[in-house]
Amino acid sequence: MEFEQTLRYPTQNDAWKRTVLIGGLLIVIGVLIVPLFAVYGYLVRAIRDSLEGASTPPIFDDWRSLVVDGAQAWVISVLYLLVPALVAAVTVGGSITALANGSGAATALGTGGLFIGVVVSGALALLSGYLAVVGIVNFAREERFGAAFDTQVIRSVAFDRGYAIPWVVSVGIVFLAGLIGAIPVVGWILTPFASFYAAVVAANLWATGFEAAYDGSAEWIPPSEEEATA
Repeated sequence: MEFEQTLRYPTQNDAWKRTVLIGGLLIVIGVLIVPLFAVYGYLVRAIRDSLEGASTPPIFDDWRSLVVDGAQAWVISVLYLLVPALVAAVTVGGSITALANGSGAATALGTGGLFIGVVVSGALALLSGYLAVVGIVNFAREERFGAAFDTQVIRSVAFDRGYAIPWVVSVGIVFLAGLIGAIPVVGWILTPFASFYAAVVAANLWATGFEAAYDGSAEWIPPSEEEATA
């Protein structure tokens, strides 16, 4: 799949503007939780459709199914992040307690522990997030919650460059979309919609990368030098 085509994936149906509008508005009211589940569910559906060979993104319909799938995807993400969260609680929390003690030795120990805790927890969170995406894609593929923790599939996909490269690209796209928020007023308004658009692109990349790594039936083509500098 070519890079330009990947970036245009969310626009490949007639209702794409309506879809992006709905997705952005759901993110805005995501604090209510259920709308956020609907967004997660839409991404699961986009992944599933991409794995099944669809070249167009889905639309928002069958809301019950979206919310149920999204809630499961959210739980999968939380479970994957439990380990780094526990490590952070122990290392960072313990270091803050040592710093609060006030003695010179405790302060030095707490400062060192805090630095190490932040680094280790951050690295674990990144790894867990990386693996969680593989799990969510496999959940979307098999339509079974337990598939998100199929160690054989996760191991075969996660450590294959066919998946790793699209994942890195997806992180960059989502990050760039988030930078729009640095623009006063206009950026604040556009950020939810740009973030949703970027997430849909990412979902397509994850599906294509998973396929390439798992059975070699798809190949994602990174941007050429001309496309990268365009």
